[in-house]
Amino acid sequence: MKKQILIMAVVILTSVSVLARESLTVDAAVESALANNRELAATRVRIEETRAGLEQAGVWPNPELELGGRFDNTFRDEGQHNLSVGINQPFSVSGRIGAQKGVARVEIERTAAEVADLERRIVGEVRRAFTEFLAVEEQIKLQQFLIGLNEELLAATKGAVERGQLSEKDVNAIHIALQQARQRETVLETQRRSHLLELNKLVGKPADNEFVAVGKLDFQPLPDLSAYTLENALQRRPGFVAARLDVDSAKAEQRLAKAERFEDWRIGAAYESEHSVVDGAPPQPTDQFVGLKLTVPLPLFDRKKGRIRETVAFEDRAEKSVEALKLQIAQELADAQQRVKTLAPLLESYSPEILKRAEENVKLVENGYRQGQVSIVEVIQSRQQFAELKSSYIDTLREYQEGLIDLDIAAGIFPSTIKFRQSTEVKKP
Repeated sequence: MKKQILIMAVVILTSVSVLARESLTVDAAVESALANNRELAATRVRIEETRAGLEQAGVWPNPELELGGRFDNTFRDEGQHNLSVGINQPFSVSGRIGAQKGVARVEIERTAAEVADLERRIVGEVRRAFTEFLAVEEQIKLQQFLIGLNEELLAATKGAVERGQLSEKDVNAIHIALQQARQRETVLETQRRSHLLELNKLVGKPADNEFVAVGKLDFQPLPDLSAYTLENALQRRPGFVAARLDVDSAKAEQRLAKAERFEDWRIGAAYESEHSVVDGAPPQPTDQFVGLKLTVPLPLFDRKKGRIRETVAFEDRAEKSVEALKLQIAQELADAQQRVKTLAPLLESYSPEILKRAEENVKLVENGYRQGQVSIVEVIQSRQQFAELKSSYIDTLREYQEGLIDLDIAAGIFPSTIKFRQSTEVKKP
């Protein structure tokens, strides 16, 4: 009676613990990552930084206040003095401020595209980590199933050993198979914990957060691969948009460098008061002056040649980076398509009937063993055959699912919280 009560208490406590844990689907994990991922949150701040840069780029230079005075107190002290006050305002005649705004606007768009590309990568990492987590849990269930079979068989053979109907060799074989399944389960539990930590980091949860993964590895039919073209991927991939905006940024920097060859002019207004003293003459009246001043820097020595050459080289490098990224995206698409096209028919060969027959074969061999028709070696071999088949199916299904994930990520298909221009909308200035 006490034993039954203890078992019921354990079951209740286990159920409460499971219910207390968060249920998490792959879509919910992606949403949580987009909302709570620490790296992503820090990177989004860069958009505000670039917007502040645009605001600063449109500000005129501050005016300059000039104050001056001359006195003869130190020398003859006749009361002669001169006072002046003026104000100068720098202003651009070369379009420097407009060029600075152009650089800042391109930087805003490029930063938004870079943040969106980080979202794309994080979404892919979350989906892959979730798939690996589900696969490990399926492998653990398989080992638990084998452990249960071996424990059941070990209990059933206990009486036979005592009666001398079963050899110690057969019992040892069962113990070895049981130990192997338990060791494999321990290794898988370690892998499960690693995937759990990775998922918690990606979705912005603490390391000790526990959740129940909702969903299972199911075979999804091969999608229409004609939609996954390089042209469509280049339009949707924010990283490619950012690369093309690097070219626009280089052109904008080049315009700014050319504008900076001509420094700001300064126009000023001044007021001057002067009092003179003439020996032997009556007191002189105070003279007052109002004047204007224009300062024009002459671009004789610094004509920004090095800066212009730097921006030209930057443009050339950015264009080459666009071509390199285009090739990389094409390779990513080709790799993902090749993987899913290869694995899809292989998974179809793992029909449910084959897996079911393998499991039924284990039971048939065990029944034959109980009736004395087969040996314990055949029982263990049938279980190993089933375990290898099921484990291979789980691994193949995991690789296929990750191939589909990589296909979407390579094609730029992902949920994003950042609005960025499509590649076709990026126009050369």
